[in-house]
Amino acid sequence: MTDADWRTDAGLPRFPRHVPHSFARLIDEADGAARQALARQIEPSLEEDVFALEETSDPLGEGRYLVTPYLVHQYPNRVLALVTGKCLGHCRYCFRKSFTARSRGFLSEAEQDAIVAYLANTPAVREILVSGGDPLTAPPDSLFAFLEKLRAVRSDLLIRLCTRGPVFAPEKFTAEFVHRLAALQPLWVIPHINHPAELGAAQRDCITALRTAGIPQQSQTVLLRGVNDSPELLAELFHELVCLGVKPGYLFQCDLAPGTASFRVPPDEGMHIWLRLRDMLSGLSLPQYAVDLPGGGGKFPLSVPALSDRVLPNSTDVSLRIQGNDGKVYRYPLTNV
Repeated sequence: MTDADWRTDAGLPRFPRHVPHSFARLIDEADGAARQALARQIEPSLEEDVFALEETSDPLGEGRYLVTPYLVHQYPNRVLALVTGKCLGHCRYCFRKSFTARSRGFLSEAEQDAIVAYLANTPAVREILVSGGDPLTAPPDSLFAFLEKLRAVRSDLLIRLCTRGPVFAPEKFTAEFVHRLAALQPLWVIPHINHPAELGAAQRDCITALRTAGIPQQSQTVLLRGVNDSPELLAELFHELVCLGVKPGYLFQCDLAPGTASFRVPPDEGMHIWLRLRDMLSGLSLPQYAVDLPGGGGKFPLSVPALSDRVLPNSTDVSLRIQGNDGKVYRYPLTNV
């Protein structure tokens, strides 16, 4: 496979059904709307055959920023390693389905060495996101061999392990696996969690084991129509995560991947949901609401325009005039004079 293959739909197989056993168990244990919400994320639908004009095989424009075949350097201080095209399960809203549908295996030694060499020669990079696909599809020894190579580059290189594993395959987080992860710090686990019903007993035990081992966790959630497009439901999820020791990081707008229109909540509705969340949650529990701008524009915080109408014009004095949660207008000085 060449580095360009995964960025086009040429020869792309239909995104197959792939439901992990642990998630199937969660679906069976859930009732009513929760059961439908979990199944909607993972079960194929005819809605996937409907393509919107703006949708593209590389909605984040990651191909623009490839510096090795599987290393993306879009932001000055961090890079993204696409270490595998295999996933623990196939989320139907996946923004990299043009990559994961091919189920490409783990990085070869040469591909790993190219990433390590780039990091060694680019000291401005302070963080690396290890993603894919899902890194936890790799045999543990293969994954840890790569992570240890990354750790050898610099002791202060922050590793972010991006995975659906705590939800889709909590059984992979054995005591030995967690111990080996803890030895690679600074390392964060970035679990992808969308719904409170995804936090079953096994999933909670997995998150707790990571926390007990001293491994920090920051979640990411995708705002999805018919799954979690409710401020009350999201508030429940984010509060539960904080109680488990997971910092809610991002609430993402669903990306413009082919066949995902039925999952997308319009941004203005999403901003309304986020504003409701802001009233319901503390800063500790409130994630950033963000969109990855199509074609490679990077992450943009939709929380900024959501709050923009609360910053009021002022021509009479040198201060910000901001509408508080109580509806009253408050001033904050722009200078220390």
